[in-house]
Amino acid sequence: MNYENEITVEVNTTLEDLISILENNGFKLKETYDLNDIYLINKVDKKGDYLSMLNKCVLIRHIIEENKETKMLTYKYKEYNENNEITKQGKVKVKVDDIDNSRLLFEKLNFEELIKINDHMLVYATDKDELVIQNVNGKHIYIEIEDKCNYADRFYNSIDEMKAVIIDSKIPIKDNNFFVKKAEIELQETYGKVGDLHE
Repeated sequence: MNYENEITVEVNTTLEDLISILENNGFKLKETYDLNDIYLINKVDKKGDYLSMLNKCVLIRHIIEENKETKMLTYKYKEYNENNEITKQGKVKVKVDDIDNSRLLFEKLNFEELIKINDHMLVYATDKDELVIQNVNGKHIYIEIEDKCNYADRFYNSIDEMKAVIIDSKIPIKDNNFFVKKAEIELQETYGKVGDLHE
């Protein structure tokens, strides 16, 4: 499994204002694409809190770029401290040819759909920083920063370096939370409190 560092914040402004803030800080749009995830979970694991369930999900991921499409199975692993901050995370990715047959395979193995997340992604970068705006299910605007940059000549060596990009750019974020969990929010909005999912 490849381990990595990243932060995710929910933006406390409109997409238009966020883009204006970024452009005023020298960021330029580098890439746009769509990322559609189907979260599948084994029926026997559909218990406990949402974060525990998400650690047992397999994602069927469909990435739609301007000139190509990529389909893959993805498993994400995350560990949290007592403040629900992510202390360790990693993922395993395997390319597949057919989303429908991949889903059918997991359904035969007693998996079922938990949620769907559709992201419209906008990659912005300067010569030294890079971030991704995520418009999730048309309801939430997030920014994600990963340790490895594709367009900026940089590798972030710490979470603090990533946080500095948000803070120095004066991007308004909700609750000063740098470890927002998009899938957990989607589960809460879909099912309500955890107990509702098990009834």
